[in-house]
Amino acid sequence: MSKLALLAAAIIMTLSAMGAATPGNAQNLPWCSKFKGMTNCMYATRQQCRASVSGRHGTCVQNHRSM
Repeated sequence: MSKLALLAAAIIMTLSAMGAATPGNAQNLPWCSKFKGMTNCMYATRQQCRASVSGRHGTCVQNHRSM
């Protein structure tokens, strides 16, 4: 029974640590790529974004949340 309690405690601690993680500032940079319905705002310049979507039929848009 104590092994089960220990396992349950370990699972709870792991899940609570995962929930405490916050997204970094990488999603609030000025340029976002849009590709297959997903948006990633992790580019400091339009050129970085365009290089990332090049050949994948994606687009680049300005991130209005970073302003």
